Amino acid sequence: MEAMVDSRQKDLNPFEIVTIAVPHMGNKYPLEVALPAIVTEMSQENAETQKIGNTLFLVLKGENGQGFFKAYNADIPPNFVQNSKQFCIWAKEDLGMNMLVTEFEGKQISQLFDVIARNPPMEGMGFKEYRTENGGSRIVLNLGA
Repeated sequence: MEAMVDSRQKDLNPFEIVTIAVPHMGNKYPLEVALPAIVTEMSQENAETQKIGNTLFLVLKGENGQGFFKAYNADIPPNFVQNSKQFCIWAKEDLGMNMLVTEFEGKQISQLFDVIARNPPMEGMGFKEYRTENGGSRIVLNLGA
């Protein structure tokens, strides 16, 4: 597994970000299988992507300001926190999103949301975490009023 790359030291392109991020995401599929699936997902009509630092965010927009998102992170933890806060502002202000959902394996994303919740970038922002049937986690993120 490649190490995370400090975006203040080196700016990665989206392909580099995804190839570093996927092995760190607890994905059970090899990169050769995951990459085409990610490209297909990002090519959907309702897909929006935003690169912030060395994190690539994907939003699949649904109706009424709701959607699904993923973060492909190749940045160091402190930058990932800041990148994620900027993502929340972008999703709310630029995309008009009110509520986003993500699913993941492991504890890293849970810890990230706990850190962001201590000092949210927008008033009224919050999240609720649920366990999925397959043992993973789902977070429902409310982007505030």
